[in-house]
Amino acid sequence: MDQANRLPCATYPMPDELLSSWLTRLAHDHLTKTHTFGRMLFPGANVWNTDLDRSAPESMLRTLALRTGTPLAKVEKTVLQRYEGRLHPHARHGTVAPWVLPLGIYHRTRRYYGLLYCPQCLQKDGPTPYFRTHWRLAISHVCTQCGVYLLDRCPYCERPVTFFRVELGRKSALADKPISHCFQCGLNLATVATKRAPSLVLADQLELERILGEGWNEQVFYPHLYFVVLRQLMKQLINARPASQAFQKAMDIETGWSPVAVDPTVRTGKVSIEQLPLQVRGACCGRPSGY
Repeated sequence: MDQANRLPCATYPMPDELLSSWLTRLAHDHLTKTHTFGRMLFPGANVWNTDLDRSAPESMLRTLALRTGTPLAKVEKTVLQRYEGRLHPHARHGTVAPWVLPLGIYHRTRRYYGLLYCPQCLQKDGPTPYFRTHWRLAISHVCTQCGVYLLDRCPYCERPVTFFRVELGRKSALADKPISHCFQCGLNLATVATKRAPSLVLADQLELERILGEGWNEQVFYPHLYFVVLRQLMKQLINARPASQAFQKAMDIETGWSPVAVDPTVRTGKVSIEQLPLQVRGACCGRPSGY
């Protein structure tokens, strides 16, 4: 490549890193604010006003590949399109992608808890903590590397994880904290206490990840169809339709657990799988958990 085009402090994305996480780290490595860095690399684009990890255009990925010297195939693994055909069929931009957690973007704020994290993983990352692509998936609720439950917010101020805003409120100051810090209260999410998941809950999460990762095999020929069926079952467990009540009652008795015990609004209105509380989502995907 033309070395004149390469960023002076370019680095590759970390394994399974989200595009937004990598782009934020690149900005900080170049001692530049995230919004300024985005305007420099992608003139005219509203980089942080969209779900970058879902809707980044091919031209943006190619620019990043060129400017960082990263193979395009590696850059393409930072976006959530990598799960198309395995977790769900192709999803058009602007539509809801099944199993992808929504961020609830309003300008540059995030209203929904659409990004999970594992404090132990962030701590193990050392001086370069980063956020993973599978932390945006509704099937994720346990870290299979650390064996602990994932979290979806800052436990101190209850705000969603919005790492690209760590410079918020400091107009002339650059980021002086790793992106593992809460943008609102400054708490280092890598230091948050975790809770171990029971072995059966961990096994359920491992099986979901196996199906997602292996694709075609003797047990699951078409993995996206497996997740279509799982999604339909979950809808029956949480919807408010009278026709589903017998099924819901039978499942509550069988498992000794009901999602209503966690969130009384479940089964009273229309709510998507992706917007269920994390504990409800995890139990519906596998078995009741102990957050």
